[in-house]
Amino acid sequence: MARTAVVLQALTVLVVHSALAQSRPSVVPASMPEFSEVVRTPALAMPSLEVGDASLTPLEQPGAAASLSMLVKQALSSSPQLQQAQAVLQSFQSQRKAARADLLPNLSLRHAAGREQSVPSVSAGYERHAYAANTVRLTQPLYNRYVQHEYAATEQAQDGAAMRYRSAQENTILSVVRATVDLLTVRMTLDFSDAQLRQLQSILTYLENRAAAGASSQADLERARTRAYNARQIRVEQQAAYRNALFELERLTGQKPQAIELPGRKQWLPIQMGRQELLEAAYAANADIRALQHDVDAQRRRVDAEFSKYHPVVGISLEHDSSQNVQGNPGSRRDNRALLVMTWAASLGGKEWHLAQAADAELRQREARLRDEKTLLAQAVEADYSLLESSLLRVEAARLEQDAAARVVEAVAEQLKTGRLGSLLEALDASERLYGARQRLTQAIGQTFKAHAQLLQRTGRLTEDSLQVSALVNP
Repeated sequence: MARTAVVLQALTVLVVHSALAQSRPSVVPASMPEFSEVVRTPALAMPSLEVGDASLTPLEQPGAAASLSMLVKQALSSSPQLQQAQAVLQSFQSQRKAARADLLPNLSLRHAAGREQSVPSVSAGYERHAYAANTVRLTQPLYNRYVQHEYAATEQAQDGAAMRYRSAQENTILSVVRATVDLLTVRMTLDFSDAQLRQLQSILTYLENRAAAGASSQADLERARTRAYNARQIRVEQQAAYRNALFELERLTGQKPQAIELPGRKQWLPIQMGRQELLEAAYAANADIRALQHDVDAQRRRVDAEFSKYHPVVGISLEHDSSQNVQGNPGSRRDNRALLVMTWAASLGGKEWHLAQAADAELRQREARLRDEKTLLAQAVEADYSLLESSLLRVEAARLEQDAAARVVEAVAEQLKTGRLGSLLEALDASERLYGARQRLTQAIGQTFKAHAQLLQRTGRLTEDSLQVSALVNP
């Protein structure tokens, strides 16, 4: 009985925790520390480092720093992918107008003049004379289901191209956000590497002085020198990563910024929805999903258009003909007609049936692709949501780790000032742990920003305006 009670109590605790986890309404990074809180500056300089540069140039003119919204605006104005999407959209707009022309009145004019040879009778022989004829026709389709469905299909195709243009904009903005965050992350890591090198150099100088006086062993000195060389290798790797990130941002924006303002939490639209709400919002507003839905609707119209070839075509025609010396008859002739014209192609040799079957197969292919993309979108939303949650937890843990490691490094610095270093290994480990904690904190903040931007992009809310919101939106 006691074991049963324990099991029931454990199950109750699990159910309660599960219910609390499912009822959590939103993830809002309101308490998330910002980049500026980590480095104690509102902007960072972006020098062009060469291999072997020992230090970074400090920021001298904070007012010259580029903001994230400025970088996004530059990328939107120069992105080749966005220009391609805009050209495709303009092409579909022209196709829609061309299809609409088949539903509008058509006016045709014809004039013919020349010499005519007529045979009035067998005995009279040939007669040669001047011939002239003028024809004016105004036609208006009244019922043409094929043309109507084709026009509706081009409308849906144009809407799909508009959604793909919007998706290209969102992808460009997301690429700039990722590149900027990655650049800032590795740039701050370089500062942390310099701080670690200075700390290790002070320890190394302390041991060199003690070794010269015979108060320290050569093994301790070489151990400290090995840590310093390892820190220099790490800095060279970070420097290479910094150069690559700087080139990537330059590729996206077309410019190399001299300094960048550190983005903050108030610059983003808040996310105040849970998993299911985010998924429903993604299905309703995601540009790629909406584009595929328009493709499906357009293909349905094309299937209907192929089957509409079996329908009759009805229209009116207003005609005016004038002629002179036609068929050898002297004088002029004028004819005016108002006609109701019906054309019914009963069969085209089975071609229309096979084209309809091909269009129906294409429709099934697009519907399957839409279902697959919705499944992938659901997985992406779940992954981004989990990444955002884990990043927020990692930020808090990394901040506590950084504070603890900083206190140890401060204690080691005080010991070096007094010339009484307690433990060499603890001093070396404290320097590496502080560097690692700062690096993990910066990376966690960067992942939070990127996950937040990715969720905004999944739900169709990542626009140029969404990066310029103020405290009125997210106080």
